[in-house]
Amino acid sequence: MKKKEKIGLALSGGGYRAATYHIGTFKALKKLNLLDKIDVISTNSGGSITGACYALHHDNFEKFENILVSGVKKSVIGRVLKSPRFFIPALILLGCIGGSIYLLFTPFAWLNVIIWPAVITLILYAQYEILPISRIIEKIYDTLFFENATLKDFSKDFQLTINSTNLSTGKLFNFSAYNMGDSDYSYRGDLEPIHFKPDHFPVSRAVMASSCVPFAFSPVKIAKEFFKTPQQFSEVKPRLVDGGVYDNQGIHKLTFPKSAYFCKQVIISDAGTELPFKESYRNMLTLLIRTSDVFMSRIKNFQMMKNLYRVPTQQDANVAYQSLGFDLTSSMVEFMSMLKNGYLSDDVIQGHNIPAELISGKKWKAIQDLVSANVNIDELIQNGCTTAELKMARSVSTNLVPFPKAQAKALIKHAEAITEIQVKVYLPHLLNS
Repeated sequence: MKKKEKIGLALSGGGYRAATYHIGTFKALKKLNLLDKIDVISTNSGGSITGACYALHHDNFEKFENILVSGVKKSVIGRVLKSPRFFIPALILLGCIGGSIYLLFTPFAWLNVIIWPAVITLILYAQYEILPISRIIEKIYDTLFFENATLKDFSKDFQLTINSTNLSTGKLFNFSAYNMGDSDYSYRGDLEPIHFKPDHFPVSRAVMASSCVPFAFSPVKIAKEFFKTPQQFSEVKPRLVDGGVYDNQGIHKLTFPKSAYFCKQVIISDAGTELPFKESYRNMLTLLIRTSDVFMSRIKNFQMMKNLYRVPTQQDANVAYQSLGFDLTSSMVEFMSMLKNGYLSDDVIQGHNIPAELISGKKWKAIQDLVSANVNIDELIQNGCTTAELKMARSVSTNLVPFPKAQAKALIKHAEAITEIQVKVYLPHLLNS
């Protein structure tokens, strides 16, 4: 591999499930002696918790793992519900509802004509000020994982970009030790570009922006103090939500050729599973959530088609994509299908030392036996999860509440096994360099 070809790692979203799952990915890369060779890590949502922890403690893997494992044992949602900033306004709101019901049975029932319009107006226009859930979670993140760290505290040995979606521009807004912003602010035609100051921006706020689930959490704002030119604060109003709305796998920044974070060799750790069937939509909220899930699934499928299932060019990245939704036994089947369709680059073919005459002669069985032996596929499959363990791992939901230790071990075990297989199968040239 040429020295100028950077290696990138993408960490998907998925709440605590993703944060835990990606530990296994890091373990596998460490085992393969690739972790210290990573140039760029691109993260979203739950993956941003893992990526930020690693960027703060990359020189002490044991500490990184301990902080992460310890943190995800504590419920963020439980702490939100116990926060005075949440339960006091919530109690007042419940009191208003209870009081209005009581008034129905008194001579003062007419007061509901005043109370309910006032309550509805407050909810419509000031919901996120009354219940600033994102600000509460930001403080919890800081306590559990980041200890008042700011973006300048990230490792300088590699670049970490934490991705969020800017509702104001419809683009990715990213945070790193050297830069924060989005492309619409950097390239404004005849207008002066808008730049931000990342040095003292809290890591917990960047991760909150990356994991700010629409409908549930309040969009994250950028305060005036973080504008390099304070006068520009009145020109733009970034409103940041979950990076998964734009790209839940964190692939875009690493595979877009014009991106400053483009890498020629890319490893993708996806904590997602197949979109489950769902036939019941009892209210508007469940319908909105399901619609969002469908959008994110569509984006994921589009990214996979764009980066995997195409005849590669010199400009395209080589991608090893692993997922919680993948079975270990399907890796070689998928590899052979991609080879037959011409979707693998010369780097991959040469990395496995596949003779040209085997390909031209369509000696697929011989090629499969060769590659299987190269990566020792049978042993790697044996090291993975049992059917029961994998089912248990996939049953973990994508929220911010802890889950049993057995499920955490299963998530890490599968990620470690599937990462090793996919890297050996799809990026063999990295291991030979």
